[in-house]
Amino acid sequence: MTGRFKISPLRLICVLALFIGGCLHAAPGQARGGEKVRVLVLSSGGQIELKGTHRGDLLVRAGSNGALLVNGSRAALPIRLSPGGGFISVNGRPYRGVVEVAASDGQALVINEIEIEAYVAGIISNEISSRWPEEVLKAQAVIARTYAVYNMRRRAGLPYHLESSVMGQVYGGASSEDSASTRAVSETMGEILVFEDEPALTVYHANAGGMTESASEVWLKGYPYLVPVESPFDEAAPKYLWELAVPAEAVGEALSRAGHDIGQPEDMTVIETTPAGRIRTLSVRDRDGRDVWLSGEDLRKALGYSSLRSAIFEVAREGGAFVFRGRGSGHGVGLSQWGAKGMAENGYSYRQILRHFYPGTELKRGISFGK
Repeated sequence: MTGRFKISPLRLICVLALFIGGCLHAAPGQARGGEKVRVLVLSSGGQIELKGTHRGDLLVRAGSNGALLVNGSRAALPIRLSPGGGFISVNGRPYRGVVEVAASDGQALVINEIEIEAYVAGIISNEISSRWPEEVLKAQAVIARTYAVYNMRRRAGLPYHLESSVMGQVYGGASSEDSASTRAVSETMGEILVFEDEPALTVYHANAGGMTESASEVWLKGYPYLVPVESPFDEAAPKYLWELAVPAEAVGEALSRAGHDIGQPEDMTVIETTPAGRIRTLSVRDRDGRDVWLSGEDLRKALGYSSLRSAIFEVAREGGAFVFRGRGSGHGVGLSQWGAKGMAENGYSYRQILRHFYPGTELKRGISFGK
């Protein structure tokens, strides 16, 4: 060592920005050319306020016959809006890059086109806590970037690549950036996971309940790198063990809404579990003797993913309700975020974390994102 302190130009920009007002004004990739990802940030039939555009402030609302009105007048869509200053505000939330307004079935679609590194910086603190160890933040940056690249290729030519909700990745725009997430993006810039030189499908979830699941068990399509692996640090998560009681009548109503021909359930029996311990097949029988067979994920979808937290559970009829007792949270495929946190706290690097949860993949930088 020479004893000199060296700092990269990119980090110097970020340090200077902190004195000026935070790294919100120097997101990775913002001041340089880069691949653009298109993110659906809002779909609404109501009123949308757009501020800070190169055309000034705009008010978008639905008109008659499915038309959209911009400042009270019918406008040719889509409208492409550049920022007049640093950001464009959509209903009070600031976004970097370009905002496009399109229409679909009487709804206004607001699409943010943004450089991929700035997009990733707007994800991390929404998916995990930016106060977690740095190696977890780096791992999250890599898999969020990879997931975006995977969808940029899969959905090339479509109006947008990803949604900004749990249906895609939870992206909050510039207001979700902070110094920790920005640093994680900077230190992994351009890195994605690949399998056989193609971007991997880097799905992830909150807590595997001790063992991740095979993609083929959840989505009926397998990937060589989305296979069960142990996740021994999951137990440290809050609500690792959980309990849910649902009235039998409510279960029947939920299953009927989901398209299953059944009345009020009388009995629920686990038929088969996966090697990782999740419900592969479950039988629900009603008072008329009809029964339906479904998977644990089918039941989660019917009852609500946030209510029935995972497909690792036992179920018993107790009085007029079914009581589910389980562990973990999410579909269980790919990286367990709480498991990754535990690995980082025990000295594992982000590269080791990624190798563990996506076995057989390689970490590469500079691969062409869009094609």
